[in-house]
Amino acid sequence: MTMCAWLARVCYRAMQKATHESPRPMTPLGQIQRVSDAQCRQLMDAIPQIVWIMQPDGARTYLNQRWVDYTGLPMAESLGQCWTRLIHPDDSLRVSRLWEQACGSESCEREYRLRRADGVYRWMLDRSIAQRDEAGQTTQWLCTLTDIDDLKQATAHLEKNLSMNRIAGRVARLGGWTIELPDRTLNWSDENCVIHDVAPGYQPTLKEGIGYFFPEHQATVIQLVDACAQHGTPYDFVLPKLTAKGRQIWVRSIGEAQRDAAGNIVRLQGAFQDITEQKEAEARALALETQLITTLESITDGFCLIDKAWKFTFVNGQAERMLKRRRKDILGKTLWQEFPEAVGTCMERNYRAAVQEQRTSRFEAFYQSLDKWFDVHVYPTEAGLAVYFQDITQRRLEQAQLRLLETAVSRLNDIVVITEAEAFDDAGPRIVFVNDAFERHTGYSREEALGNTSRLLWGPKTQRAELDRIRSAMEKWQAVRAEIVIYTKAGEERWLETDITPIADETGRFTHWVAVERDITERRQHREEILSLNAELEERVLLRTAQLATANRELESFAYSVSHDLRSPLNTIHGFSQLLLKVEADKVSDKGKHYLDRIRAGVEQMSNLIEGLLTLAHLSREQIKSDRVDLSAIARLIALDYREREPQRQAQVHIQDGLSAQGDPRLLLAVFQNLLGNAWKFTSRQAQARIEVGSQPDTGGAPIFFVKDNGAGFDMAFAHKLFGTFERLHSPGDFSGTGIGLATVKRVIERHGGRVWAESKLNEGATFYFTLPQTTSSMQR
Repeated sequence: MTMCAWLARVCYRAMQKATHESPRPMTPLGQIQRVSDAQCRQLMDAIPQIVWIMQPDGARTYLNQRWVDYTGLPMAESLGQCWTRLIHPDDSLRVSRLWEQACGSESCEREYRLRRADGVYRWMLDRSIAQRDEAGQTTQWLCTLTDIDDLKQATAHLEKNLSMNRIAGRVARLGGWTIELPDRTLNWSDENCVIHDVAPGYQPTLKEGIGYFFPEHQATVIQLVDACAQHGTPYDFVLPKLTAKGRQIWVRSIGEAQRDAAGNIVRLQGAFQDITEQKEAEARALALETQLITTLESITDGFCLIDKAWKFTFVNGQAERMLKRRRKDILGKTLWQEFPEAVGTCMERNYRAAVQEQRTSRFEAFYQSLDKWFDVHVYPTEAGLAVYFQDITQRRLEQAQLRLLETAVSRLNDIVVITEAEAFDDAGPRIVFVNDAFERHTGYSREEALGNTSRLLWGPKTQRAELDRIRSAMEKWQAVRAEIVIYTKAGEERWLETDITPIADETGRFTHWVAVERDITERRQHREEILSLNAELEERVLLRTAQLATANRELESFAYSVSHDLRSPLNTIHGFSQLLLKVEADKVSDKGKHYLDRIRAGVEQMSNLIEGLLTLAHLSREQIKSDRVDLSAIARLIALDYREREPQRQAQVHIQDGLSAQGDPRLLLAVFQNLLGNAWKFTSRQAQARIEVGSQPDTGGAPIFFVKDNGAGFDMAFAHKLFGTFERLHSPGDFSGTGIGLATVKRVIERHGGRVWAESKLNEGATFYFTLPQTTSSMQR
């Protein structure tokens, strides 16, 4: 083959490789052979490849102009062996080995970097074809160099992108898939296989692929795939799956249709992304958000979040209650619109300072519309402000009361001492507070007392037994009262009455002792004087008691004398007057009979008076017994007796059930005999008598007993005479009586420790009230 023919063939192949075009029929060899050498050289210089001929020893015998243009080396220098220095140092050894390996072959290809005239290395594709003689020996190498640097760079970039995509797929857990239509063949990428816990290269059927979804979701997935295949409707959904290993995952599935030039859907393609970690993170975030909201809802502080536009984004329940506003009415609204009264106050200044200076702010503010004080903490956040607030209205009130109390305690005349709860030694707990009265009464300053113990005030006569009793009570956390001797700083002996009480905190733990001490030195002196006087008084009482006993004996003797000496002549007068009326009845005139009746009535009246006086005197001396007395039963017994005496009377008597009291049964019987007797007597002129016995509570809940009637009544102007001896508010001609009955009632009630009174209107009845003590401590013995 001539050189021109060979160069023509090389040029043809180089252009074929460079343009990637389909092979064209080669020019007939005869035509190539007719091309001149000059024309061949022009042709070689025009093609974009570098062309050269090399001997088996490596010497170059031909280079086209492209070589000179690329390397910038003169042709003479390039035809020598120095051309190899243009190969990149990192590629030189590899190229040499490839040449050695190519010696026995027909052709070879090598890629290496060749330095350009500007010093830049570019990738070249070296293609060499061996020319042999009839003996089969290589006579020369025909070579071309094609610049493939752009192709190499594009290939590297593509490989880099493919690698990055593979890495991104693994990192993002993203795998691709395709469904070829119309046979619906499913193809999975390797990353998709990894997501589903199957080996790379696994290609499931469409039915198997959909089978990884849970049964309840498979119909939905099939419907979405069908809609995409038939109508090109894209889809994007998130559903759980079970992998081949039974592991539950969450995937995001994206699918879309691919069409051919005619617009027909030929393929579905999309991706699965494993978002299990994202879903778990969302679940954790939701749980954390729920926990945070629960925490914020459970705290006792009001809490709210305000964004940078001053709008409420969160309000907890406590804030709703404190502000008396519903959160749905506040959320999304601005602070200054919802609470315009805060504008221009310290609240607005602190809020704005927290935002502008990005610093925490704490302040107390009075909210006029709610009439409350709030302790507010404002914390700047990236989104705006976090605000905690507490209702301190009660605390401020307590602080004001505490200041008032401290002021009052400091001005008390009584000594107030507060100590720690626990004792540090036998002297007792340390003092933490004393008031001004302590300094005045003891002479010790507050500085001398604080940190010291009560031993500071002890002296020779301080009672050890009392101190031990106090300490024993304090060890049991019991309040204790004592009277002890203390000594002032000047050594004066003083008596103090001390009340010691433990103080507990909100948890019930005792934290301090409070002692209130009064100087009773003068009182003790007065007590000594009173004891001395009492001793004298007791002697006098004993003397008077003896005198009273003598008087009582004399009174009893007088009562016996009255009973015997007065009744005897009365009985004589009564007997002889009756005998005279019987023996001389026919001789006594009517006027004389009238006189005798008057004598008999006077004798009976005198006898009743004597009996009443004796009864009253007997009541004043008799010992009272104390029992539980059924007053309802006594009243019914007396009422029954009166009904039997006068069965013709029309009378309604109502006696309340359950009336009872503590007292002497016999004396209380006398009370009801007199009160019911009067009621029966003073209602005798009523066509229908009404008598009621009952009780009603006083202001303290104790019973007040009463006997009420609708009889003659009396004028309250004379009520002061009602309970006097022999006092009568009605004439004997109207109603009989001695005037001693109510005096007897008054004496019995007073000896029981009670009182008696009456209310009435003339001709409208009367009500008699009396009280009896619930215990025996008030009864006279």
